[in-house]
Amino acid sequence: FLQCITQQFTLYLSMLLSCVLVMMWLYSSDINIPIRPSPVDQWNQEQTKRKLGIDKLCQEDGIQLYYDNATLTEMLVGKGDVINTIIFIPKYNVLYCPIPKAGSTTWLEGTFVKLGSIEDRGDFTRTFKIQNIETLDRILEGNPVSFANLRHPFERLVSAYIMFRKHSEEFKEKTFQQFLTEQVLMKTNISQNKNTFWEMNQHLWPSNAYCAFCNINYTIISEMNTFSEDRKRIMEILGLEPEEKTERRNVFGGDRIKELTTDLFGNVTEDIKIDLVKIYKYDFAMFDYNANLY
Repeated sequence: FLQCITQQFTLYLSMLLSCVLVMMWLYSSDINIPIRPSPVDQWNQEQTKRKLGIDKLCQEDGIQLYYDNATLTEMLVGKGDVINTIIFIPKYNVLYCPIPKAGSTTWLEGTFVKLGSIEDRGDFTRTFKIQNIETLDRILEGNPVSFANLRHPFERLVSAYIMFRKHSEEFKEKTFQQFLTEQVLMKTNISQNKNTFWEMNQHLWPSNAYCAFCNINYTIISEMNTFSEDRKRIMEILGLEPEEKTERRNVFGGDRIKELTTDLFGNVTEDIKIDLVKIYKYDFAMFDYNANLY
């Protein structure tokens, strides 16, 4: 008797499940089942968000952000010993804008110098830098994979300060506030062109002074907070084998950069912070950085 009831119950349950499955199939278009986005979707969504921020600001303040031929050429060719400049490697159809204190050494020395088969970074930069605006225009017509890696401007300043103190006796006795006043605020004031900040040390330039984001529609906008994932995706797009572990180079602050930035900016007056936000205003606006984070 029990066996008979069990068999009937199993039969009814199977029929019920079959009916449910049939109903779901028939009305599947009306059923809103949330689908968790894959990691690739999330990465692409973040890229779209970052590029929309650039497009919005370029439409609003394009006159201040766009470099005309003379200025852009000057920026690209540089004054004598420019540490970083936009490069293009034809073999991989890749254009890269290296921003100092934002992973540039890792990309240049850890990846691109090897790809260019030139061991010396200076020789590599001179070989692959974009010579003039006409060359840049031709390169952009070829739809290169183009990217830059960004970082919160206050974190860049802290990383630069640590680096300067390590490599120069001049800065070892200077407080962080003195460094900001002398190297950023004063140098900005005497720079005639506030788009290029020519008198400021090149490690400290705002990001747009390097990369001309309103001139160049970058394929990928990388960021230090997502550096490893962004780097992996870029390598895949270029058809290169991603490293199992990225060797970070010329690191000052490293994993402690947020803690160090909080500590150092904790001793900076509000007036100086306000002046810095004005100087790096397009970094904050274009890449949605929080000006009150530190």
